[in-house]
Amino acid sequence: MIHARRTATTFILWSVLAISTGFAQPKWTFHIGSGFYQPSLGYLDPDSNSVIPSLSAFGKNILIDWGVKYQFYPNARVGYSRSNSYHTGKIGDSDYLRTISYRMLTFETFFYPREKIELNFMLAPMYNKGIIKLTAQSSSADWDTVLNSYGNSGATLTTGGEMIKRWFGLTSMIGFRYYMFPWFAIDGKAGFIRNAYSEKNWKLEKEKVAGPTMNIEKLPVFNIHFVFGW
Repeated sequence: MIHARRTATTFILWSVLAISTGFAQPKWTFHIGSGFYQPSLGYLDPDSNSVIPSLSAFGKNILIDWGVKYQFYPNARVGYSRSNSYHTGKIGDSDYLRTISYRMLTFETFFYPREKIELNFMLAPMYNKGIIKLTAQSSSADWDTVLNSYGNSGATLTTGGEMIKRWFGLTSMIGFRYYMFPWFAIDGKAGFIRNAYSEKNWKLEKEKVAGPTMNIEKLPVFNIHFVFGW
C-alpha cells in the first residue's frame, strides 16, 4: 500500500514537472498580415509630383507584414519583423517600383487576462530602407526625369539602376491576441512609427543624390496578423 502511494506520488510529481517544463519551453511564432497607415509621401505622391505614376490606396496606405518571434521567457519574446509598402507603374518606357521597408528588431511582453486572450506590448528599434527602381533596356532618360523632379541637376547616369536610402526609426505598439487553437491566433496591434528620415544622401549607382521629401516623422499604424506557432 505504501509502495503504491509512493509510486502514485512520484508519478504525479513527474507529470507536474513535465507539464511545467513543457509550458516553459521557448516557442517560435511566425506572423503574416497587413497594416494600415497614412503617410505624407511628398514627392513620392503623384499629387505633389506629376512624374510619379498614379497611386492607389493600396500603394499609399497598406503595408504587407511578416515576421518571426522567439519566446525566450514565459512572458517575453524577441524577433524580427518587416512592414513593406509598394508602388508600381510606368515612367516613360521604364517600369517603376517604389518600396519602403520598415524593418524592426522587436521586443514584446505579454500576459493572459483570460483563457485564449493575450494582451501584449511591443517596442522595436528600426533600420528602414527606401528603394526607387527603374527597369528597362535603356532607362537613363527616365532617370533624368525622376532626378530632376527632386531637384538634382548634376547627377549623371548611363544605365538603369535604383535609388536607395536607409534611416533609423522606433516603433511602439499595444496589441490584442486571440488564440483560436494552440498553434494559431489572430493578433491586432495599434501604435506609432517614428522615423529619422531625410531626403538628403540617397544613393544612385554609388553617387549621392537628393531624394523625395516625405513627412513620416510620426505615423499612427494599425496591424492585423495571422500568427502560427510551433
